[in-house]
Amino acid sequence: MSAPQKHTIQGNDGKYNYLLFDSVFAFNAFVDDEVKQLSTANQSRWDWVTQSTSDNIKNGTNWYGTPAPKDVTELETHRTFLGMPLVEKIQPKIKDKLAEYLQYLNDAVMPKPKIAYNDRGLGVFSFERAAMAMFEQFPVNTGTPLDTSVSQMNIELRNKQIQTSVKSVYAYFQDKQQSYPSLQLYLMVGANAQVKGNDLLYVGLACAELVEFMELRGVSVEVNVMLGTSFNNQVTMGCVRVKRFQDKLDKNQLLLMSSDPRYFRYRGFKSLVAMSNYFGLTIPSGLGTISASMGDAFAKAVNEKGFVFEQSYSMASAVKEVSQIITNYKKQLYAKTKN
Repeated sequence: MSAPQKHTIQGNDGKYNYLLFDSVFAFNAFVDDEVKQLSTANQSRWDWVTQSTSDNIKNGTNWYGTPAPKDVTELETHRTFLGMPLVEKIQPKIKDKLAEYLQYLNDAVMPKPKIAYNDRGLGVFSFERAAMAMFEQFPVNTGTPLDTSVSQMNIELRNKQIQTSVKSVYAYFQDKQQSYPSLQLYLMVGANAQVKGNDLLYVGLACAELVEFMELRGVSVEVNVMLGTSFNNQVTMGCVRVKRFQDKLDKNQLLLMSSDPRYFRYRGFKSLVAMSNYFGLTIPSGLGTISASMGDAFAKAVNEKGFVFEQSYSMASAVKEVSQIITNYKKQLYAKTKN
């Protein structure tokens, strides 16, 4: 596995050390590789995480959501979101809460793309447009007596060619980027110790609803998940792309990375230790903290046009996040049309 490039930027609240990962697979591979070469201090931190995790499971904590894990090994191999039964109960409620905001976005904010046609093969062939001016043609060649006989025979056999006088028969969206700007989303995941496991679900579900709504209307969406911690006046952050613009949404992968307490409170902790070690830092015994604006500050620093989901631990706060993104999206579109 190739080592990820180290990046450092100076933010208003301190230094940001960060790594960019093109996929969840690349992120997991990095974490598993780096944890094998921890410093003595960071190894002790990771040993503490595994021991406290084992103790938490034995004590029947609600930290890891539903269903509760049986042991640490189950968390180590966890790669599939298991909270779908809970999602099925929550999703209709959050969809209902978001309906008015999404309808507003559909009716009042999103411009409608214009269809144009070309003769260069760009886009989708439009049979309806070609059929508007179709005609039959019988090729006639009188160059030699034999050619003339063949042409006469083709006419009698009705061996004809179907042609159209319309040349621009390929349809495409004109100025699609101006009509439907792409949308880049960043989700700051995780939670501090007092947050119950199942309360991590809301931000991922809200993001999934927004992504599906946008893409049904032709808007390309990219989704990035941010995992990080703050200590000693600096931040260590990993930014993992879970959906490219051209990909369909994999809801399982999105929910696993953004909202799965099993994943974050074991493998997520593992990643915090690994990334700190990679930057030559010793993570504190409590693994640092997640500040309220850490995700927003980082996302805006690396991509000022990105839209950020901060931590949301209730349906109301998740809906508020989406409504704020819609408001900001409207402002961005308006600014673009004015330029």
